[in-house]
Amino acid sequence: MRAAVLPAYGETMEIRDLTLREPGPGEVIVDVDAVAVCLTDVLGSEGLTMVPAPFVGGHSGTGIVREIGEGVTRVKVGDRIATAGGAQCTLCHACTHGTPAACDHIFGGMVPPRVIGQAGGVDINAEGGVGLFAEQALLRETVLAPIPADLPPVAASMLGCGVIGGLGAVLNVARVRLGDTVVIVGAGHLGLWMLRGAQIAGASTVTVIESLEGRRKTAAALGADHVLDPAEVDVVQAVRDLTNGRGADVALEAAGTGSGIELAAQLSRGGGTVVYTSMAWPGDTVPMPTLDLTVSAKRFLSSQSGGGDLLRDLPAYAQLFRDGTLDADVIAEKTFTLEQINDAFETARRREVLTGVVLP
Repeated sequence: MRAAVLPAYGETMEIRDLTLREPGPGEVIVDVDAVAVCLTDVLGSEGLTMVPAPFVGGHSGTGIVREIGEGVTRVKVGDRIATAGGAQCTLCHACTHGTPAACDHIFGGMVPPRVIGQAGGVDINAEGGVGLFAEQALLRETVLAPIPADLPPVAASMLGCGVIGGLGAVLNVARVRLGDTVVIVGAGHLGLWMLRGAQIAGASTVTVIESLEGRRKTAAALGADHVLDPAEVDVVQAVRDLTNGRGADVALEAAGTGSGIELAAQLSRGGGTVVYTSMAWPGDTVPMPTLDLTVSAKRFLSSQSGGGDLLRDLPAYAQLFRDGTLDADVIAEKTFTLEQINDAFETARRREVLTGVVLP
């Protein structure tokens, strides 16, 4: 089958004929229908992933199970599945102590090399343990969950990244309550799903901060109460003015920058909740005011895959698409063929689309 293979960090991907190995215990082979392109995928191609090239990237997608290995219990042949950038083994200490977002399989099983097959006699790894930019994928069952068969592939492809990451940060991690004031730093595909999550949770007002005009317009179209351009206004003062001088009850960061992480802390009220979600380069640090971390009584939380219960959340969010609560069309702005994978990455790198979806 064909796959988009990254030969080396910083290079463009090449479409190669790849022969998958047979699925081992706990593994499945999936016919891939659609894969969302995330900025994390772009950063991974530049070296963030730490998985040796050559590899196949892509972590959030959907497809139909073709073959299962020994001991697979989560899915059967013919099931539609969604994958995520996280994992949930259900057996490790984190999974059995209520924090599946820290599952041992995320870093212990996804970062080390994982050979999925060969192309031209060369071993090919799976980036992040997943590797979906291909016509077929060899996956551990711990990175996927069954979802309804009738969910359109484009919508299903976004479940395991923007949707679970954005809605989960609001509903599982921040636990936004009816009447809370919410501010979101960044209006890319993650920030916009946070906006929808805050609306579902019953936030009294949602303020979105975004530097790109097109994304501000999309946030407004999706019903944000206030949309602020940080180049035009003092956003910290503006948020205080909108919250009777306090700051937001919940501040959500989806900017992907150190400055965005710092800003989220400044936007929250004393005793408020701050949730960080962005992927950053290993070793990056962010300065924080000491008083914010101590006597302000603020809660600082990180969010891996939105709190990360894949078996509960992926099917639940799929149902929100099915009943019309969520709509993929506004955020999934463009589709690409597998041969257009490098174009899809470039549009993500330049932030020209919210979410591009590759249809292998």
